[in-house]
Amino acid sequence: MREPATLVAAAQAGDREALSRLLDEHRSMVLATCSRMLGDPILAEEAFQEACIVVLVSLHLLRRRDRFGPWFTGIALNVCRRLLRDRRREQLYAEPPGGGGDAELDAMAALEVALVRDAVAQLPAGQRSAVLLFYVAGMTQAEVAAQLGIPVSAVKTRLHRARASLRERLSPQMEVGAMTAQRSNDRVRMTVARIHRLRRDAHEFHVVILAEVGGRRTLPIWIGPGEATSIALQLERVEGIRPTTATFAANLLLAAGGKLREVRIERLSDRVYYAVAVVKAADGVKEVDARPSDAINVALITGSPIEVSESILSYSEERASETAPLAFDDVGGAAEISAEAVARARAVSSYLLPPELRRDDEAARRSVE
Repeated sequence: MREPATLVAAAQAGDREALSRLLDEHRSMVLATCSRMLGDPILAEEAFQEACIVVLVSLHLLRRRDRFGPWFTGIALNVCRRLLRDRRREQLYAEPPGGGGDAELDAMAALEVALVRDAVAQLPAGQRSAVLLFYVAGMTQAEVAAQLGIPVSAVKTRLHRARASLRERLSPQMEVGAMTAQRSNDRVRMTVARIHRLRRDAHEFHVVILAEVGGRRTLPIWIGPGEATSIALQLERVEGIRPTTATFAANLLLAAGGKLREVRIERLSDRVYYAVAVVKAADGVKEVDARPSDAINVALITGSPIEVSESILSYSEERASETAPLAFDDVGGAAEISAEAVARARAVSSYLLPPELRRDDEAARRSVE
């Protein structure tokens, strides 16, 4: 077995098999780091694939060949941080990012960040180091222990005490009031009309457009890049390299003998939409809380109806008439998003295949094209 530094040298010289070995051998570690940081296996896979592409195009810049693992992990963490920033910007909002009313929300978010930062700064030095390494740097408890030179049991104790202290300091200042939801017994049947990827300045945003069946009204919902990619794959009827979370959820529901009867977007709180998935199970009909993007994805897969409350559509129309449109550049729809997702997955998976399978895969792809 060749040493990592030897593999790096071979990969830098153009050996694709060596590069494939490097990516494959570090996959579990890097993917686990992404999963811990993002809390979403699909988004973690996307981060891993993007990090692999960065490695492919910048491997020649690596000077410390024995540091390939930490270098690869650092690239993946940077990708994760960007995805988290995008996710914070692209919640399931009723209004566009940067639109009217955002100044107050941005101020509140900044205040919450400042409160957390101050609370962490007031922790004892040992607890503060453990919190920063575990929650911010994304290390495991074992890695934190090695970094600080203490037993894992001591790390657990420090984190436990730090969490208790932070709860005590932050809970009185950051209490959230009861949700006020807009409800209506009147619901309107909708369909997924299209999805757009928009650019403003240096940032990209995604919006899915629901359209009234047999009517003219539409409902835009601003979502994140991961959710947008999954919806785009469904709209274009493109099968990804791996099953999406929505596909898994739909198959799991089918295997359990259940059926998705309908999806309802029926609550609006603080400019954020909330959905309910109505599921017919063996012991009756149940309502399951869901994010609109997740519910829409499963509805597209199963062919289930999507309904929106009349009050939400009325609110959307009022806001559209009251708010001046923001300037965005439309840089792609479902076709572009899905094609890029498949190309990105194939670019990475081809390097992870053994040479003989890679040749078969490339020949099969050329024959299709």
